[in-house]
Amino acid sequence: MSNAIAAHKHRARLHILRDKVKRALRDQLRGIPGADERVIAHQAARAAYRAAHPA
Repeated sequence: MSNAIAAHKHRARLHILRDKVKRALRDQLRGIPGADERVIAHQAARAAYRAAHPA
């Protein structure tokens, strides 16, 4: 991470959290049980991470 700017420090973690939300939303459309709860949980986790690490 030597050449990355400070704003990119948490890029990978944010992408992981984003992908979890997208996967849960996709499962929600498919009607997979438990997807509704996962969407709420993953969105909350991403929001909390963003609040703790402002870009």
